[in-house]
Amino acid sequence: MLNSPYKKPYITPPNEHPRVMFRQSDKKRIVNNFSHIENHRAYELWQRICKKDFRQFYDDIAIGRYNLMVCFMIEAKAFEAWILDDDKKARDIIENTKKIVEHYSVNRNVNLMLCRHTGHIVFVVSLVYDWLYKNLTEEEKVFFITKCEQFLETAMEVGYPPIKQRDTHSHSHEAQYLRDMLAFSIATYDERPDIYNFVAGRIIADLVPFYKFSFSAGIHNQGASYGAYRQVSALWAQLLFYQMSGQKIFDECVENADNYYYLTRADGENLRIGNDCHDDKGGGHAIKHPFTVVNFFAAALTGNENYRKYYFENSRDELLMPTHYGRDLYKTEVYGEGLYSPVVHLIFNRLTEPFTPVPYEKARYFPYPAGITIYKDEDKKTTVYMKIGELWCQGHEHYDTGDFQIYHNGILASSSGAYYWYGSEHFYNYDTRTSSHNCLTVRDPKVKTLGQITEWGKTFERINDGGTRMPSPTTDYDFEPDLAAAWQRDCKMAKVLSHTETDEKVEIVGDLTTAYAHTCDNVIRKMTFLPKKGENGIFTVEDEVISKNENFIKCFHIHMMEEPEIEGNVITIKHKGGKLRCTVIEPQNASITAIGGGDNRFTIVGIPVPVTEEYTANRECGWGKVIISPTNKAKAHKFKVQMEILDVQL
Repeated sequence: MLNSPYKKPYITPPNEHPRVMFRQSDKKRIVNNFSHIENHRAYELWQRICKKDFRQFYDDIAIGRYNLMVCFMIEAKAFEAWILDDDKKARDIIENTKKIVEHYSVNRNVNLMLCRHTGHIVFVVSLVYDWLYKNLTEEEKVFFITKCEQFLETAMEVGYPPIKQRDTHSHSHEAQYLRDMLAFSIATYDERPDIYNFVAGRIIADLVPFYKFSFSAGIHNQGASYGAYRQVSALWAQLLFYQMSGQKIFDECVENADNYYYLTRADGENLRIGNDCHDDKGGGHAIKHPFTVVNFFAAALTGNENYRKYYFENSRDELLMPTHYGRDLYKTEVYGEGLYSPVVHLIFNRLTEPFTPVPYEKARYFPYPAGITIYKDEDKKTTVYMKIGELWCQGHEHYDTGDFQIYHNGILASSSGAYYWYGSEHFYNYDTRTSSHNCLTVRDPKVKTLGQITEWGKTFERINDGGTRMPSPTTDYDFEPDLAAAWQRDCKMAKVLSHTETDEKVEIVGDLTTAYAHTCDNVIRKMTFLPKKGENGIFTVEDEVISKNENFIKCFHIHMMEEPEIEGNVITIKHKGGKLRCTVIEPQNASITAIGGGDNRFTIVGIPVPVTEEYTANRECGWGKVIISPTNKAKAHKFKVQMEILDVQL
């Protein structure tokens, strides 16, 4: 029995089965929905999965290897048996699930996805347990609970019971206990309420108050890729509690998916923010409209037609039932997390009453703790991203306080790191660093390195690029009494001084001094976009910098996809059908240097940072960057760079 440190959760499962994902009273709604036009494809795919035979996957099952389709089959066939109330089908899927669970070996699935794959196994077993509860023998109940607890004890990074990992970020914000353990605890509540009391207790005690703060900005603090994925996990928990009890535990801000509209560029790809893996995720299937799944879950909970529209305009079979057999995505990679399926679609689509919100405005400000403004003009295919970044999220966010990006027919001012391996030398010395973004660096030339890093058995020096501070949390954040307060205490970076969103002017001004406190006494950045000026708008960045020493080297960075042209104080950047004409107004007589191409793409203070070409081929790393610096020594300098957005005739 699990001895929970939490008070008994205020939401307990009702005394009826099933209650994981739906209740008996939902059956009429679900069956009626099968014929809805939005569900036709999911229904067809569900039927196709039901016709598959487990013997097709005997090799994987026999050696105890995870296989995504096997999990989909367990889920689909258990759902079919419940829908038809067919005892014979129920016994058949129970017997097959017992065999799969008996064979499954954690030791044969040792990889970075172990907790995700094992969690998915536990999740689908929980569905069989709950949906077909009346068909289980007492011995089978004991068997499934015992085996699943063994799997969880061995494989879960958050531990079992879940007492590990930080509640401000980390893999604890994924499916491990927000979906998999929670579903298991709900399914087994009659026999083992202690499991539910522990799992739901941690969610309610820790994440309910923390998510109310961390999601309040309306944009996820862990970037576009990890943010979307982890928001889906939060929405899973919201759905499981809601379908079980009729109550929502998280604040409504957790259900807000507006930011994904603004983060989606006109080409269907996302702005590269933080550690981004959409370039290669799902064998490249996720690069276009990567926020489709999170919009589906948000639509299910809210009825928001904007979210449903995003989903149905961009849905594809690969999201419901991946087809690339033979790829490791079925056995060792992230698609095996199984966050979506035809059955999930059929259960959750049209769950709540639809409503049509007001149209999206062109400019949206995302407040504290983010401090981000995004302008998006669909007609002109223009997106301007302006980040102050008031708190650093500690997770998959980069050291990019004050960053900006510009898209017009193509990405013009880009983010240039390649996120291919967490903890690699490229990750620590280029991808996450300030100088790989469109930011300021202020460097003490006497400080060459910032100490050693040892990761994956390799040790290397962290190069001093003059970037922002790198906050070090003062606690491990396990079971903090006030997670939000601790996060704000340790991870302050900047403060938004003002923001404006009108038809004529979109502007954000921030005090970045805290982020640069180790090298500067004052740093102010103002970013202004005038959408009606020039051909497609004029974007201007103005910086006021007072360094602690006149010898410190100040650099203004702009990254691009193609080699730029430099004539005097004018930098011309082109990509696809867009052009950015950048005029350096201040500092006068500035040094303007282009660095890039080949092995020079990834350099910090002239030092090439290694990265394997195969890991950058599909990523939007670009050609390199332009560095703008004053030529005179002084503590105080100003930067002013005006960027006019233009069209290029192709």
